[in-house]
Amino acid sequence: MTEAANPWIEYNALVAKARDRMLARPEARHQRIADQAEYALAAMQAGCHHFHVLYRADYPAFYRQTVWSPYEAPWGGPSSDMVYAWVMLDGRRTYRIRGKRGTTRLTDLQLFNGYFEREADMRGLGNLDFDTLTAQPDGSFEFIASATRPASGDWLPLDANEPAIWGQLRDVYLDWANERATEIHIECLDPAPDSMVLSMAETHTRLLRSGKLLERTVARAIGYANMNRKLAGGDNAFGLVQGAPSSDHGASPRAGYGGMVWDLASEDEALLITWTPPEARYWSFQNVDMWWMTMDFSYHQSGLNAHQAEIDADGKVRLVLSLRDPGIANWLDPIGTPIGLCQMRWYDGVVNDAPQVEKVALTQIADRLPHARRVNPQQRQEAMATRTAASIGRWPGY
Repeated sequence: MTEAANPWIEYNALVAKARDRMLARPEARHQRIADQAEYALAAMQAGCHHFHVLYRADYPAFYRQTVWSPYEAPWGGPSSDMVYAWVMLDGRRTYRIRGKRGTTRLTDLQLFNGYFEREADMRGLGNLDFDTLTAQPDGSFEFIASATRPASGDWLPLDANEPAIWGQLRDVYLDWANERATEIHIECLDPAPDSMVLSMAETHTRLLRSGKLLERTVARAIGYANMNRKLAGGDNAFGLVQGAPSSDHGASPRAGYGGMVWDLASEDEALLITWTPPEARYWSFQNVDMWWMTMDFSYHQSGLNAHQAEIDADGKVRLVLSLRDPGIANWLDPIGTPIGLCQMRWYDGVVNDAPQVEKVALTQIADRLPHARRVNPQQRQEAMATRTAASIGRWPGY
């Protein structure tokens, strides 16, 4: 193999190109954001490898190690309330999926014909709400995933023309401490013989697909910030994507999204966010960095959901995003990051108005929010210890 035809050299060139693009962004002038860029690139590589190099539809499993794990690889802006898992399926094969429904707010499995492998025609292949399954009294369920409907029982239809189907499982929590996870297992009933070892040509093809996905992932992260700025008319304001631009771009068709690029010049500034929550099955706010990496939500209060946020007597939720603790309960901690993204999500509901945002001096917060519950440093520490225990309890092995 000549050097010019070496796929590893081509792959590494794609990685270097993506890194140069990230560090050329004006936000990367801040060392904190440049540091985030370097790690994000490594995390994205791990995820892109699992999506396009390491997937094994003949040996399926619901895994979360390198794609949207809570700390190691939270790229793509995964929700702090959702425990995700991914599975790769072959539409020509038959799978048995079984488990036990937990008590989480909702559990959903969404199928795609690949994950940004084919940018022009990526499309959703359907959703399965686990609350629609036939369950035993203890919550146990079993269904078949295949192109042909089985003679009996629950069924998840697959497209026989799609040999690589990506399935995203969302297990959505509101009360982290008291809700129980949904258990799930899968087996392929008709695996191909001797498919474990791939040819060199196939591995090389997958490697280059991974590198190109990395390019697109970096472009999407940058584009996501630019899109939010365009929708909102600039920084420090929210724009809405009602119902998301369909599931064809990775979002849930059941969800709506909003986003704000925050820009805090100093620790003395704060953003006061005011919003009327919708009648929805779920809603939340969370902070991610400029590279679409979800910030640490277990050891910092970087996000709040409908169960965690405190609602005022007038039905509005008022949040404060600031680099220093404002001393109120509803703080969104950006963890020392001067420029980043605040995301909001809602499921099974309609939002007509974006949150209102006002930049104020941090010293004004107490006067602006006279009825907000005050939190002193000791109380914050105690609340964070409770939050940490509840959060890590949702992730086996942490």
